[in-house]
Amino acid sequence: MQKRRWNEVGLMRKMLSCAICTIAMMSLLSVHLHRFPHHSKLSDPYRLPNPQIEIRDKILGKEQEQRWTREFIPPNVSLGPLSSQQFPVWRPNCPILWKPVTNRDYMPCTHPTPNYTAPPEPRGYLLAHTNGGLNQMRAGICDMVAIARIINATLVVPELDKKSYWQDSSNFSDVFNEDHFINVLANDVKVIKKLPKEMGGAPIAIKYFKSWSGMDYYQEEISSMWADYKVIQAGKTDSRLANNNLPADIQKLRCRACYEALCFAPQIEAMGKLLVDRMRSYGTYIALHLRYEKDILAFTGCTHGLSSAEADELKEIRDSNDKWKVKDIDPREQRSKGFCPLTPKEAAIFLSALGYPSNTPIYIAAGDIYGGDSYMGDLRSRYPMLMSKVRVSNALL
Repeated sequence: MQKRRWNEVGLMRKMLSCAICTIAMMSLLSVHLHRFPHHSKLSDPYRLPNPQIEIRDKILGKEQEQRWTREFIPPNVSLGPLSSQQFPVWRPNCPILWKPVTNRDYMPCTHPTPNYTAPPEPRGYLLAHTNGGLNQMRAGICDMVAIARIINATLVVPELDKKSYWQDSSNFSDVFNEDHFINVLANDVKVIKKLPKEMGGAPIAIKYFKSWSGMDYYQEEISSMWADYKVIQAGKTDSRLANNNLPADIQKLRCRACYEALCFAPQIEAMGKLLVDRMRSYGTYIALHLRYEKDILAFTGCTHGLSSAEADELKEIRDSNDKWKVKDIDPREQRSKGFCPLTPKEAAIFLSALGYPSNTPIYIAAGDIYGGDSYMGDLRSRYPMLMSKVRVSNALL
């Protein structure tokens, strides 16, 4: 009797397993892509304001959008309507595409702890010559603020890099709000605009701080230099301070410098607001930084899809730049390791796969794309509403 029951249990388990497998297989077979509706049938978040519709239609064209829709849906995929019993699919016009990203419970960390005190009397002056692009310089400036606090120095407003690939002659006050920077940090570090005249003839110790250094390095090796010098100049600013194992108030000071003290200059803030407002007049849009610029490709050695002449040009740029230490780069290895940016064509495929419709406005947040229209054509064919900063700022919409 007991043996019979065990046989029945075994038979029921097999039947249940078969049923689960059958349901799973049917679900997989029933999944299919959903055809994008014509833009006139899109839900409100995707519809452009009335004043822009005529321009949008002129850019897109009905034939262009239908061609893109046909291209997106593979010929072997069913176009029949979904039934309520079928497995749910990722719909191109799903609101989740535009849903704000969750903060994952991260909280602002700019407020100092109760034990934080005002800075003591400075022992000398810290000069900082930043290096790299804007993002790199911004991070370096925040590190210099923290280092000035650690070594008890007066920070002279940092100089921006004028010798980089871009040859940008901008000063700190041209890019950032200088007075705001000084005032916000008043209770953390003394910041002045220029080295005092009386210090003009004082000897300057030019020091290249060690990368990723912690408190001990600055409190001992660097602070000991005050015995012989009144002015210390940081030769480079990128990655000079460790990310971890620092006191909480030093980390908070970094955040305060980055998110509260460093604000763009008023004229840049105004231009940024103008660009955003004009893009928003077209509805919800994507700001896309392709990272497909000449300097990035030359530095990384990424030449996928480029001609041999273009690859040689990028190698010449890399070889002529003394600050770029790595000269011989295998482009295939770089790409296989994920060190290369997506090409404009790959970016178009990626956005399409995510489900963004062809009438999505895209703002190209980058400099001149390498190869220009010859490489942007694949992206523009799928997303004709490509906007550059020049076009938006000149109101050629």
